[in-house]
Formats: sequence, structure tokens, C-alpha cells
Amino acid sequence: MSDLPDYNKTIDRNEAEEQTSSVPECGLYIIVSEIVDHDKKNFLLGQALHAANRFSTYTVNRHIVEFRPDPTSSQDLTDIAKAYCETVQRNGFIFLVFDDAQLARDVGADGVLCSSLKQCSDARKLLDENSIIGLRASTQAAAQSALSLDLDFVSFYSAPNGFPLTSLLNWWTTATEAPAAIEGDFDQESCSPFVAGGATFIDASHHIWTHPSGNPMQGAVNMLDAIERHGKKQITHPN
Repeated sequence: MSDLPDYNKTIDRNEAEEQTSSVPECGLYIIVSEIVDHDKKNFLLGQALHAANRFSTYTVNRHIVEFRPDPTSSQDLTDIAKAYCETVQRNGFIFLVFDDAQLARDVGADGVLCSSLKQCSDARKLLDENSIIGLRASTQAAAQSALSLDLDFVSFYSAPNGFPLTSLLNWWTTATEAPAAIEGDFDQESCSPFVAGGATFIDASHHIWTHPSGNPMQGAVNMLDAIERHGKKQITHPN
């Protein structure tokens, strides 16, 4: 089973108001790829996560940070990933490793995001039953396979000649209540259709790491504010 929050679960009417105000409809998805000056990156990551917690009015903030290093790197990533993991989990966020279940297990990550169904299958054998296993997908067929394998979530990305992300998200939220992350170089306005369309997580990496002020804290706060604003326009799909 996954530690990902069930944002779409049915709740008792007497608890509805309290739970609506304590759990966000959509969270941040932050990708970290830095392995050169990782000490600085880790410090900046900690600032961004701290700002996200300080800014939030919710009692539960299950945002995700994914470690996605260059696959061609020959560097030993254990110490680097462990440092990121400690920063993320200390702030109460979920820490995932991309496509490396062994590394995820070694550093105590919460799970993995995999690039293929085979990687998902291998991760399921290696990690414990509470670990999160997700699939990175750019097509409806791949996402359907994730549903068939009962994976914890999908992360949709745009590929050449692939499905439009809005179409994938619309299909997914109609077919299932399982979480979906949306990848892309989003800013405060371009994330709008995906937040309103029911995405569980929005890729905030670009805005946080390239914020004009150079301050990742401001980038995190900006994206959370945008998610809050656009979430008020959220689309409800019929059952």
C-alpha cells in the first residue's frame, strides 16, 4: 500500500468541513537532479520545503520530491541521495528515487518512480509493501497498464507525438481516483488547466529552481498560491 494521500476518498458529512480544510486538493512535485554542487542544492531544497510548510494553511502537506540524476553519471549517488532524503523527510514530504529501487531502499526513500513496467515489477520485488511505486507515462496505454498492475500513481509527461497532457489527465481522472502528477515547465499561470482538471501533483521544479529572484522559497510559495487559486476552478467529472 502507498503512503500517498487519498485526496478523493469519501468522508463522513460531519467531518467534511474539517478534512477539506486540512488536506490540499493538489500538491507540489519537485524534481532534483543536481549531483555536482549537491550540498548547495540540498540547502536550497530545504529552504523551499520550509517555505511550503510555513505558507500552507493545511495540517497535512504530502508534497513529493523526486531525485532524478543524470542516468549517464558514474558517480556514487548513495550519500547524495541520502542527504536529499533526510532533508525531504525531515520536512514531512515524500521522497522518491527515479528508476533505481536499490538506491531507494539503501537510502530509506519512500519509493520510486519508474520509467517502465519492468522497472515497476522489479521495484515491487525489492521494496517493502508500504513503498510507493509509480510509473512515468506519456500514453494512455502505459497509464492503463499502471492501473492494471495496481501501481500507486502515474506521472504524466509530454513526449514527441504523444497524447496531450490535458487529454491524458481528463481520461485518468474519469477512469480512476488514483493520484496523478503532471510534469512540465509550469509557472503560476500555465499550471491552471491541470490544477483545475484534477491533478494530484503539479511539477513545480522549473519555477522553484529558476525563479527570477533566485530564491526557491519564493518559487515554492508562488506555486502553492497558484494551486490554491486555480483549485477553486476544479472540474468535477460525473461518476
